[in-house]
Amino acid sequence: MKSRKETPKVAVKSPTSTSGNQDPRPPGPSLEEMRLRAYEIYVERGRTDGQDLEDWFQAEKELTESIRKRHSD
Repeated sequence: MKSRKETPKVAVKSPTSTSGNQDPRPPGPSLEEMRLRAYEIYVERGRTDGQDLEDWFQAEKELTESIRKRHSD
């Protein structure tokens, strides 16, 4: 019977540590917000297929900029 190699155990810090250090970036848009905005862009463009990634990236850009503006005010 062959022995299995053990995977080394590595300590990983949780992204939600309680050290008091907060991420200075505002939270990003939710997936639902992204989905809805990407669909709106698709409709505004005349429902032309084949540009789903472009619509998604445009939605992400618009929503992220909007959140940053609100966060900085």
